Amino acid sequence: MENGKLDTRALIQTGVFTALYVVVLAVFGQLGALIPILQVMGPFYIPMVCGIPFMLFAARVRAFGQITIMGILAGALVFLTGQSWVVLALAVVLAPAADLIARAGRYRRFPLTLAAYVVFSEMLIGMVVPLFFMRGDFIARISQRHDDAWVNALVNLTPTWMFWVMIAMIAAGAAIGALLGRTLVAKHFRPAGLVT
Repeated sequence: MENGKLDTRALIQTGVFTALYVVVLAVFGQLGALIPILQVMGPFYIPMVCGIPFMLFAARVRAFGQITIMGILAGALVFLTGQSWVVLALAVVLAPAADLIARAGRYRRFPLTLAAYVVFSEMLIGMVVPLFFMRGDFIARISQRHDDAWVNALVNLTPTWMFWVMIAMIAAGAAIGALLGRTLVAKHFRPAGLVT
C-alpha cells in the first residue's frame, strides 16, 4: 500500500472502514424515524457523525481506488437496506470524484480531503429523493409505519425548495464532520498508533 497501489491490505482496510461507516450511517439514520424534524435534519447530522469513520479511514488511504470502493460499497449496502437506487447511482459518480480530489492532495492535504468528503457525502441526498420527487409513493409507504399527524408534519416540513436546502445541509454537515474527524484522529487515534 505504501507505493500507492491497491493490495490486499488496502482492500481489507477499505472493507472494514466501509462496514464501520455504514453502521454509523444506519444507526444515526434511524433517528429520523422518531420525529419528523429529525428526519428533516438527517442530511446535516448524518454526514457530521459519519465524518469520524471517514476521516479515520482517510488517514490510512494510500492508494487511488480506496475511496471509490468505499463509496460504491456503501451506496450498494444502503440501497440493499431499502433506500432509493439514487443513492447507489450517485455513489458510482461521486465516490470516484472524491477519490480524485483526495489524490490531488496525495491523500494528505486536509483541505482537499475535506472537499473530497463533502463530495462523497452528497450521495446521501439520494435517500430523500423519493420524499420530493416520488412523493405519493413515499407517503403511502411511510403511512404504513406512522400515524397521520407524523406524516402531515413531515410533509409540511418539506416543501419542494427544502431539497436544495438539504443538499447544502449535507455539505455543511460533512465539512463539520471532517473537522471533527480530523481532531479526533490527531488527538486520539494517531497518538495511540492506530494511524500513521
